[in-house]
Amino acid sequence: MKACSQAFFLFNMTHKPKIAKKDTPKMFDGIAGTYDKLNHILSFGMDKRWRRVFVKNIAFQEYRNIADIASGTGDLLVELQKLSSKKYYAVDPAAKMLEIAKSKLPHAEFIVSGAESLPLDENSIDLITVSFGIRNFADLGQSFSEFYRVLNTGGIVSIMEFARPKFFLFRWGHRLYLRLFLPIIGRLVSRDKKAYKYLQASIFDFAKNVDVIQLLEAKGFTKRNVKKLLLGSVNIYTVVK
Repeated sequence: MKACSQAFFLFNMTHKPKIAKKDTPKMFDGIAGTYDKLNHILSFGMDKRWRRVFVKNIAFQEYRNIADIASGTGDLLVELQKLSSKKYYAVDPAAKMLEIAKSKLPHAEFIVSGAESLPLDENSIDLITVSFGIRNFADLGQSFSEFYRVLNTGGIVSIMEFARPKFFLFRWGHRLYLRLFLPIIGRLVSRDKKAYKYLQASIFDFAKNVDVIQLLEAKGFTKRNVKKLLLGSVNIYTVVK
């Protein structure tokens, strides 16, 4: 009975982020210095491959202007530069994260802003990207409305985010990783327990409750494809305006 109750606690407890979404920019500023290292460790080095797959998945047309939203330290935008576009925007509400990105992206324009009110002109962007950021948006619906406003007709939105694996046994392994491994490594490397408890809880909560394609279609976008990585624990959602 004891083993059963422990298993129930581990895999069925309710997870809610304890940091309010309006406070996440401050949280990310606090872990900016270790963010890249932790991403690499926590993904077992797969983050680099995921970014390459992401860019390959959208390399079916040319883009003059690219806006990377929730750009963080800029790793995805570094990969996006292989598309040889005219203009790159790195947008993020965490200023210290963007300071790190500046050393990697000398030719990009940096904008400290949330996704809910983008300081970009209507119909000015050809490609909007987000990598592991939409679950931190304060208002997901408003953010997607902003994406539609600033995107050109025929433009693309592509989003990479954690998801909930469909296969039962892999879902257990996924939860075990998030419940035990992620907070331990997060504390060891960053010394910020709250930040990585938030990361753990936000993944559980978002993956269980949010249908990304449905929300995008409600704002007027049309689904192009959904690419699943790591047996569905990471999804790439691509839509067109």
